[in-house]
Amino acid sequence: MMEPQKNIPKKNSISAYKVFIAVSVFVNVCFSIQPLLAASCELGAYVGNADHRAPYASEIQSFENLAGRHIGANLVYWAFNDGDFPTQQLNDGLRYHDGYNTHTTLQLAWEPWSRLGADDTTFALTDIIAGTHDNYITKFAQDCRNWQDPIHLRFMHEMVSAGPERWYPWQDNSTQYVQAWNHVRQIFRDQNATNVEFVWAPNNFPPGLQVLAPYYPGVDNVDWLGMDGFNSGEDGQAGWPSWQNFDDLFYNLYHVMVDHPEVFGDKKIMVAEFASSEIDVRNNKKKSDWIFDTFLAIKQRYPEIAAFYWFNTAKETDWRINSSPESLLAFQTAMQDPYFTSHVVPEPSALVLFGMGLMFIMGRKNNKKHFNI
Repeated sequence: MMEPQKNIPKKNSISAYKVFIAVSVFVNVCFSIQPLLAASCELGAYVGNADHRAPYASEIQSFENLAGRHIGANLVYWAFNDGDFPTQQLNDGLRYHDGYNTHTTLQLAWEPWSRLGADDTTFALTDIIAGTHDNYITKFAQDCRNWQDPIHLRFMHEMVSAGPERWYPWQDNSTQYVQAWNHVRQIFRDQNATNVEFVWAPNNFPPGLQVLAPYYPGVDNVDWLGMDGFNSGEDGQAGWPSWQNFDDLFYNLYHVMVDHPEVFGDKKIMVAEFASSEIDVRNNKKKSDWIFDTFLAIKQRYPEIAAFYWFNTAKETDWRINSSPESLLAFQTAMQDPYFTSHVVPEPSALVLFGMGLMFIMGRKNNKKHFNI
């Protein structure tokens, strides 16, 4: 026998549950939509967090407060020996760093080593190729897939050394490098990690096509092209380091990439890590001018650059945007250009409607009535 139906609302009434769903959908749309520019460049940064962990929310907020803008993307360095994909750390420190789901893009510099130097054989290329680390890589691919938001996976960056000494163990062996890359890339395909885009990013020197082409894993195995480079300043001595503007650093490499689609394909480009020193003891050039000129150049002369990541830490020198008051002001001023995009920010109207929805639901809970229209 069917149980008698009770308290069934009229067909022209809206239950609190339905109102909640409607409000939630509307708020999600308002949080997710941002102005679409014909061309734009995502504002990214490494915020100086320590090795072996993702950034804290406070570290990202500190950079955003300095910059006067929300970031659009965050760079995290993660060695194989750091362990599995740090989902909880990234949820707390990155995704929800402003108290809501920012959908901030993650650039993960994924490094097969234990940070023991160029001769570190903990995760040798031959072992990756042989499948020794497949269990770890497969679990990492699954966790990346479950992250759902876009991940720019900058795997084994700077694969060609710029001098007589290597600094990474995966450098200067093109055959093994390509085999290891494609082995890992196939595992991510097998795990259906379609939100992961592989970034192939050489150092800015040497930039020649003949040098780089043997290291390229193939058009179908790369999603983004990246460039790494730093203006280390002028120490007054002969040779490097010397003051280098943005064109000095990246013009040649950029044009090797964009002028040879038959090799690299038609890919978006990111400046995957870069910054400038304050030091110029010879010509008294200024980092603040370097910053102004750099972002003007990116906008006007490098249309394929779709993201940049400022290396905001004091390491070899003080790379930070606030290494001087003048440099900070220059960065803040440059970032006021909407060409450089941030993560989504909730619209005030969405917050008002969300609050109204919550007030209604609380009233519904107290009165146990339906709202009729």
